[in-house]
Amino acid sequence: MTVIAHLSDLHFGADDPAVVAGLVVELNDERPDLVAISGDLTQGARSHEFAAARRFIDSLRVPVLAVPGNHDITAYNPVERFMRPYAKWAAAISGETEPLWRDRTVAVLGINTAHRAGYRLDWSRGRFSRRRMELLLERLNAMPRDLVRIVVAHHPILASEEAPNMPLAGKARETLAALAAADVRLVLSGHAHRAYTRASGEGPLVVQCATTTSVRLRGDPNAYNRITVLAGVAPVIEVRVWTGSRWSERAQVQQTAKSL
Repeated sequence: MTVIAHLSDLHFGADDPAVVAGLVVELNDERPDLVAISGDLTQGARSHEFAAARRFIDSLRVPVLAVPGNHDITAYNPVERFMRPYAKWAAAISGETEPLWRDRTVAVLGINTAHRAGYRLDWSRGRFSRRRMELLLERLNAMPRDLVRIVVAHHPILASEEAPNMPLAGKARETLAALAAADVRLVLSGHAHRAYTRASGEGPLVVQCATTTSVRLRGDPNAYNRITVLAGVAPVIEVRVWTGSRWSERAQVQQTAKSL
């Protein structure tokens, strides 16, 4: 059995210190096997924000896997954005933007959906690029078949049933089909600051996370997902919400459509 704490959209620089402090206590008390952060660790990719994100990661007594979000690339310095977009990320967070973590139950692989520019005017939407998908699929093919395959990305790949027209990452439909063919069982993502879980037919279960620590709420409270994975059975997804003074269980989703 593996327990993953799925955080997203921390937005250090626009974070709530009380939420952050409570989260550190909760995670260090609960000790999940992995903390997976699906992007936007910073608000504006400034050095002091990356330093705050690093202090948060260092305060946790469990492994951490993180992928960048669109806010982790500067919008203020064009030279930095186009010439060295991940220099601060490498210095403060990790030399990898597409990390890998595995144990005896799961293989968790990150994919970077943030981009310096794009065809759309809204560059914040991100996309699953061909090059990055090819690399991800190669890595998935190299994984032992008995491991539950989980992908972590920043941008949404499947809309919620309540908001079917919400913006998705570029090439989302093609990517969802490719991940299904590669036997990926869970996709963890963020960006929309809304929490929902949705099955994609015979494909992976999509688990979206609200903003975990930011003051930039969009209807959902600060929250993270606690995901319990046991090979051969359906995952249990518990949404943990900040009540103003502590973390509490909001809902537990037993996904029965497809076992892992």
